[in-house]
Amino acid sequence: MRVALRLFAVLAFGLAAAAGATAPATSGGAMPGPLVRVCYNDQLGPPDGGHFSLQLMRAVVAAKPALRFELQPLPWVRCLILASRGDADAILGASFTPERALDLVYPRDAQGRADESRRLFAQGYRLLRRQGDALDTDGQRFINLVGPIGVERGHSSASFARAGGADTDDNHPDVTAMLAKLRNGRLGGAMVAEPQYASLRQQAGALDGLEAAPSVLQPRGYFLVFSASFAQREPTLVEQLWNEAARQRETPHIRRETALQQGSNSEGDRP
Repeated sequence: MRVALRLFAVLAFGLAAAAGATAPATSGGAMPGPLVRVCYNDQLGPPDGGHFSLQLMRAVVAAKPALRFELQPLPWVRCLILASRGDADAILGASFTPERALDLVYPRDAQGRADESRRLFAQGYRLLRRQGDALDTDGQRFINLVGPIGVERGHSSASFARAGGADTDDNHPDVTAMLAKLRNGRLGGAMVAEPQYASLRQQAGALDGLEAAPSVLQPRGYFLVFSASFAQREPTLVEQLWNEAARQRETPHIRRETALQQGSNSEGDRP
């Protein structure tokens, strides 16, 4: 892996912190730079995997050779908990909600809103239904909804679904279990991220008996967000990483990978 000397995974942040773990020093015997512990959803795969957000993060790592990074795949809710209490320094790919902003630090624009110009990527959700059902959406609210909407545990899509007039159900261990619940009528519909929907379409039998409503739900930005303690300790570094992530997002390779994995037919589509 091209950035193997800079990027490594640890088994647990708590163990690393307790042992005073450090990354290899920078080349030439220089003192190593700050350590940045980045947590991300383990459903995206290993740190050297092909998901576009991981490719983007590795590009940021490669552009900052003086720094040390740890990328840790964990269940999403655990990432949120670790960062909220400062046991992780950053989370890769978190959308903005007012509740999260109480404990996590987002890039902000001049008006104090989450700065979309410094997002990692933007994506929407697809609304899945049983074939032949009348469930639909106008992009904001649900139409002909009967039963709760299935969402993944800890995902901000739950708050969107509730704002659209739906009850939500996140009581399933993974997407496969959620879709099984939809097939057997225990859910009225299910929300999955666009890249996940594109991946499901490539898996034999994954969407048997199901279809997507035509509209894309909730296009929004996803960010590299930091724990409050890290942002207070390294404010200049945080700004640099946000800016570098925005720069790498617009490189041809990352734009192409993002578009392809989100199911776009146009490589020129902005992420």
